[in-house]
Parts: sequence; C-alpha cells; structure tokens
Amino acid sequence: MLALFKNTLFLTFILTSLSQCQNQKTYSSKTFKKIEQNIKNQPIAKRISQWKKLSQSDSLTTLQKAYIYFDLANDLQNTNQEKMSISYYQKALEIFESENKDEMTAKTLVNLGISHAFLNHKNIASKMIIKGLKIADRLNNNYIKSRAYGELAHLYYLNNDKKKAIDYLKKAGDMYLQMKDTSALSAVYNNIGIIYKEQNQPEKAYEYTLKSFYLKDSLEDPFSLIESYNNLGALSLLYKKQPDTARYYYNKALQLAKRNQLKPISVYENLADLYHETGQQDSANYYLDKALASNPDNYKEKMHLYDLKLRYLLQEKKDTEALHILQIKDSLSKLNETEFNKEMEKSIENKLRLLSKEKQLDQVRIINKKNQIIFMFIAIIFLLGLLISYQLNRLDRLNFKQEQFKLEQKVLRSQMNPHFIFNVLSSIQSSLIDNNPILSATYLSKFAQLIRQNFEFIQKKSIPLASELQMLRNYMDTQKFRYKDKFDYQIKVDKNIDQNECRVPPMILQPFIENAIEHGFKNINHKGTLCIKVIKKENYLCFDIIDNGQGYHPKKDHKEHALDVFKKRLLMIGKDAFDSFSIENLKQGTKVYFCIPDDFDEN
Repeated sequence: MLALFKNTLFLTFILTSLSQCQNQKTYSSKTFKKIEQNIKNQPIAKRISQWKKLSQSDSLTTLQKAYIYFDLANDLQNTNQEKMSISYYQKALEIFESENKDEMTAKTLVNLGISHAFLNHKNIASKMIIKGLKIADRLNNNYIKSRAYGELAHLYYLNNDKKKAIDYLKKAGDMYLQMKDTSALSAVYNNIGIIYKEQNQPEKAYEYTLKSFYLKDSLEDPFSLIESYNNLGALSLLYKKQPDTARYYYNKALQLAKRNQLKPISVYENLADLYHETGQQDSANYYLDKALASNPDNYKEKMHLYDLKLRYLLQEKKDTEALHILQIKDSLSKLNETEFNKEMEKSIENKLRLLSKEKQLDQVRIINKKNQIIFMFIAIIFLLGLLISYQLNRLDRLNFKQEQFKLEQKVLRSQMNPHFIFNVLSSIQSSLIDNNPILSATYLSKFAQLIRQNFEFIQKKSIPLASELQMLRNYMDTQKFRYKDKFDYQIKVDKNIDQNECRVPPMILQPFIENAIEHGFKNINHKGTLCIKVIKKENYLCFDIIDNGQGYHPKKDHKEHALDVFKKRLLMIGKDAFDSFSIENLKQGTKVYFCIPDDFDEN
C-alpha cells in the first residue's frame, strides 16, 4: 500500500538582537544563528539529541529556547514521533505568543495542527491550522498560507473528501510555484499523485509522481527523495506491473534512509507487499516486522500494519499466531480509545516481542483461547441470568398490578352495590312523600357527593387522610338518614397528625364501618355508637374502629368477603401492616385495629 509522507518545513529565521541577561552570559544573535545552522547540517537522528541538549542550556534567552523547541518539534515530526513533537510545539507556541512573534506563532500553529492530524485528532488539527491561517492572512504571508492550504487538504483527505483535498493541494501548489519553492511544490505534486492513485487514475498518479521526483532530484533533499522513490516503486508495481523496477526504487529509498539514519515505515510496508505479491513470504514478513518495529505514533498506521500481518498469517494458515496478533490489535484499539500514554503502548509491544522468544508460546495461546471460551460461556450464563431475573421481576410487577386492579374493582363493587343505592334512594323518596324537601335535598346532596368520591378515589393509589374521613362522614350520614338515626358516630384524630399531609389507601376504613352498620347494629334494642380513632405511633398511623353492636360473627363459607379483600390490601402495603391487624369481640360490640406506615404514598 502507498503510504502518505510528510514533507519537512524549511525555515529561515530572522532574529533581532538579543539583550544580555543580568549576571549570566547569553548567546548573541549571530552566535545563536550559527549554532542553529550547524545543528541543521547534521543527520536528523543527531540533530534531535543536540536540540534536546541545547534546550537545557542556561545561555539561551527565552525566545531562543522557543526557536530550539520549534526546530526539535520539526525533526520529531519528520521521524514520526508526533506525540513528542506536540509537546515541544506547545512550549514554543506559548513563548512566541507571549513575545508577540506573529509569524512564528502562525508557523507553529500550522505545524502543531499537522502533528494532531497524523494522530487523527481531526477537530484539534483543523482549529490549529485555521487559527494559523487567519494570522497568515493578516500578515499577508503567502508561504504560511500555502502550507496551511496543504494541511487543510490533508484533513479533507482524512475525511475521505478527496476532491476537495486535490483542490486545496492545487491551490497551495499555485502559490508555491509563484514563490519558486521547489521543495514544497514537489511535495504537493507527490500528494496529488497519491490521491489520484487511490482514485484509480494511474496515468495522472504517475504524471504527478514523476513531476515531484524531477523537482526533488535536483534538490537532493533526502526526505523528499525517499518519498518519491517509494511512490514510484508502488506505481511501478501496481500500474506498470514491473516488480523489478519497483524493487529498484524501494532499494534507492532504503539506501537514502539508512544514510540519514531514518526508519521509512511506508517503504518497509511497500516492500512487504511486493514480496508478498511475488510469493516470497519470508521476505514479506521480514519487512513487515521492520515496519512494526519502527513503532509509529499513529494508531491508524499501526493498526493497518497489524491487519497486514494478520492477513499474511491467515493465508499461511498459522491460526495460533494469527489469534495472538488479533489480541494485540484489540489491546491497541483499547489504548486508542482511552488515550493511554506512549509508555503503555511500548510495554504492549515489548510484551509481544518477549512472548515471541519463549518456547512455551503455543501453550500460552492455547490457554488464552480456553480462557476466552470459558469467559464467553460465563458471560453468556450471566447475561441469561440477568435476562431471566428481569423477566421474572417484570412478571411479578405485572401480577402485582393485576392484583391491585382486581382489589380496586372489588372495593368499588363493595361500596356501590345496587342494594345500598336502592335503599338510600328509597329513603330519600320516602322523605319527599312525607313532604320534607329540605331534608331530602340535604341527604340527596350527601349521597351524590358520596358517589362522586367513590368513583374519584378508587382510581387513586392514595388519598389524604382528610379526604378519607370526609368520605366516611358522608357515608355514615347517608346511612343514618336511611336507618332514621338508629346510631351515632364520632371521629377522633390526634392533634399532632396533619390530615392533609398524611396519606392512606382510599376506602381502607369503610368495610368495617359498613359491617358495623349493616350487621353489628341489626336486631339491637339500644342505640348504636361508632367511634373511629386515628393515633400516631412512631412511624405508623393506627386506627381503632369500635362499635357497641352484637359482635363479630364471621360466616363460614367459600365466598370472598370484604374482610378478605381488606387483608390482601394490607399485605400489599407491607408485612408490618398485615401483622398489626386484629378484630376483637368486646362485652358489647367489636373493636378493629390496624396500622399503616405514616409515609404511605404509592402515587
């Protein structure tokens, strides 16, 4: 595969005279410029170590340090060490901005964007480049503008908008042509050739690659020449079907890289492809391992190399080794997502190299595979358990709601049975016949309110205690009217109970009031009395319902009575509520007692 190279940004610094620091001798502008140029003439590997050493010197001014950081970052970028280059570009940027060096600020922003782009930080890269482009526009600096256009093309390329990428590259190329910047123009032609190649336009790809090569050959720039030799080799193989020519160009690129102490990852990769296509798998694996050993910062490039390695192993039917590479890929993918540091990345690759030397590697892979199967089995069982638990819980909730609905219907039917309605209406009719319209209107109003409350409350899970007691008053007043004042009642509530704040299940007391009136006061020779007490005990509301009727004598049959419905309602409220319930026969009458939590509210 044809890999995209980065061209080096060549800078000429125009330094102003530097002041002398107090009690410390600093380099003059002329001396600093000479030192900087001498380092730039060294091979890039030596330059990096010398930039780092010089950046620690106490003889540099703050601004001079910024230039050294910038030079170091450029060389780190050119050797595929993007993460380290970003840290040094950032240091340089802070100084250039504080010193109001707009031109260097713009250049640093653009280069910083380039490093972020190669790490696939597209949003950060575009912000940096656009910010640098705005400063270059204000300065009318065509060189920085053209470089920014080139890097915007790179971002469009990463987003797979290759048409816009070519447009921006050609725009940058026109500016480089006007400025007679042969090196930069060559890089632009090379990148255009790469994109045309990916768009399956071999003639245009070869045309622009040759244009790039002729320009670079005259400059003898090692980075650019390596790039062109590499791309010419790829085009010769893919479109000219000339493997020997391709190998010639790749070897030229390797010789230049070795001379300049570089690790050309894309050349290794292309050589691996060449030998793979020509059936020389040992050589293909050798160069692919060389590319992996170069340890690129770019996760996308690293994942691509492991993909090739995986493909080669599968074609050779080396399934165990392929499984191990797949595990490494998974580890790298996780590192990319969580932005682990470079040391963690290196430790994974070191572990891979260590495992490859161990004689028991095959056994380790088998154990890992078994562990994976066991883990998957446990995970499936766990997920099935969760699913079954969820479904059972859901079924319990549905059954609970269904039981609640049934209880609500039973409560409603017990309150609004036809016999009760008929008897009340008959009593009201009798009062009208007796020519007592005021009394009739009063109790007709209470009866209407009682019916409305029944239909309203039965649809709710809880109501205020005050509403429950008001409904009971309407019910007992209606019954008193019906039975011609055969009984009296009283309701006593503790003063420390807020009747509007405390909530209770609707019509929770009514079954016992009805039982006392309909059965307890039946066939008695004295006036009946009903006493309802509501008291507070710790965190509970407790109810006493006392009558002086003929006592509690339950029927023994297989029908479900109001008391059975009441007990089910208590059980749904909670075990403590259910356990608190009791019915006691007194010397004269009955006492019912139960408690519910004072924070009851199911709405």
